[in-house]
Amino acid sequence: MRDTNKRLRGFLAALLLGLAATALAPAMAAESILRDFDGNPRQLEDYVGQGKWTVVMFWAYDCHICNLEAPRYEKLYQRRGERDLTVLGISIDGEEQKKEAQAFIREHKLSFPNLIGEPEATTLMFTDLTGARWIGTPTFLIYTPTGKLVAQQAGGVPVSMIEDFIAQQTAAGNL
Repeated sequence: MRDTNKRLRGFLAALLLGLAATALAPAMAAESILRDFDGNPRQLEDYVGQGKWTVVMFWAYDCHICNLEAPRYEKLYQRRGERDLTVLGISIDGEEQKKEAQAFIREHKLSFPNLIGEPEATTLMFTDLTGARWIGTPTFLIYTPTGKLVAQQAGGVPVSMIEDFIAQQTAAGNL
């Protein structure tokens, strides 16, 4: 009986430690999942909720659609970045393919901020943020000027659809 109680207490202690670690993992991981291309840790919260709509584009350097979409989102950023909207790129290429991701930014002359994260950690971050299963790149998130996530979409999304959605949300007072 003592042996059984001892094993049960050990199991419960391990379970509680595991649950505590699981509960803390997203908070701790969110601080170090993303980095700027200089290697500095960044958080999504550094960019969203700053008084402008934020369009987040998850991309990969070797994604054909990302290569088509990136210049269009650069134009959007150039047109509206000073006023009411910003774009944030998040590369899922990771440290191993950082040079290729940097080449993607140079090739498309992206002036909007871009971060990079390891593929698995970044896609898990997406799932934590949205509650949705990761499908692939490109994937877009739209945040209100106050930082509320209001839309997500996997696949290519025409800039005009993003602008129409933001206009509708703004007109409806969803800020």
